[in-house]
Amino acid sequence: MTRFFWRIFLSAWAIVLIATALTFWVADLLPDGDSRVGGSRFTAQMVTLLAQQLRRELAIDPATAVDNLVEEYVLDFTPVLEIYVLNPGGEDVLGRTLPGSVARYVESRGKQSGGSIVQEFSHLHVRGNGLDGYLVVGHEGFFPVGRKLMRPGIRWLLLAFALVASAVVSLMLTRFIVLPVRRLQLAGQQVAAGDLSVRVAHTVGKRTDDIARLAHDFDVMTERVDALLQSQQRLMRDVSHELRSPLARLQALLSIARQRAGDADAPQIDRMETEIERLDELIGEILTYSRLEAQDHITRHATDIVDLVQNVVYDAELEGQEADKQIRLDAPASLLLELDSGLIQRAVENVIRNALKYTGEGTMITVRILSESDGIRITVDDQGPGVPPNAIGQIFEPFYRVSDSRSTQSGSGGIGLAIAERSIRLHGGSMTARNRDGGGLRIEIVLPALH
Repeated sequence: MTRFFWRIFLSAWAIVLIATALTFWVADLLPDGDSRVGGSRFTAQMVTLLAQQLRRELAIDPATAVDNLVEEYVLDFTPVLEIYVLNPGGEDVLGRTLPGSVARYVESRGKQSGGSIVQEFSHLHVRGNGLDGYLVVGHEGFFPVGRKLMRPGIRWLLLAFALVASAVVSLMLTRFIVLPVRRLQLAGQQVAAGDLSVRVAHTVGKRTDDIARLAHDFDVMTERVDALLQSQQRLMRDVSHELRSPLARLQALLSIARQRAGDADAPQIDRMETEIERLDELIGEILTYSRLEAQDHITRHATDIVDLVQNVVYDAELEGQEADKQIRLDAPASLLLELDSGLIQRAVENVIRNALKYTGEGTMITVRILSESDGIRITVDDQGPGVPPNAIGQIFEPFYRVSDSRSTQSGSGGIGLAIAERSIRLHGGSMTARNRDGGGLRIEIVLPALH
């Protein structure tokens, strides 16, 4: 997401800079594209027009010529253009203060024989022929920004300002695009972790664009998935409860049948009892898993995790002796953690019994407990057939069966590891699985320490 943010930011910044550069380049190619507002040809025409009109007024009545000109024409177009009508004394007929360049021109003109215009004032437009000592002077103005740009070094300051402004605009645009996408990403990670209560539509405010619609669709999706999962869990729980009653009746009828049956029927009765016990155990596991899925908190107390695992290993060793399967525990003397000992014991027991079920005869299961700075790590290694790589991430799902020997060797209901994973997750930990290099499966439990 960080790389995506910078790609969007740099792309937006480049677009702004390129657009700015093209704007200046095109403006520079336009006619009269310098810093002056008025065009030189336009100013010259205005000055010539006023000079001709003043000449006609002077020919008619010199006493009222200037008043008629001022009344008929606008002479002040500040800051675009200023036109001064100077009397023979060098003063503006409107009483305005002359700009420095115009004042210097009047002064230098008085010193020139013949009244020629010096090169310094070539930017002024002056008409005086046949005006009886009057002068019409056109003084082109500048916009305030254009006047500022004429100062030394100001263009570098403008360039720096353009870079900063474009960077800020690009940053705002990038955040506008990337921030809701990042929220969607984080929400997706929460959903993947099992939290279906997350919603993101409220985080986009009053936006109505495609990203806002995507956030709304995300919320609709999570709501439907959440409702579907809750319905599934409710169905599992209700069905399990409903099965308990006929199962109890079957057990009672089986007990009566055993009393009435002869010796020849004993094997069939024993087989029926075994299957009923398995069904009873499976129903109990379904109910346990349903309760864990609905549970969002646990009761913690100080527990010696090493002692807890030792008890589980000891019980599992007794079961494995018949098949010549051994269990070795590699752990420190003692490790105290704040946890729900009942849930953790069942989780570890399910993992070890799963390993005991699939490890080969005459092999050893290795259980290790490692102390780390932020918690503990428990690994359980078996020497069984392992799990296909495409099924590694699914063996913690309830009733998921691998299509190889790990599923055909046993009549397991496929919910033990799901119960274990949920129990570990309630403690803020994690459970993962991977195939070992030497063969077999490793299941790793990580339990964080409370600080």
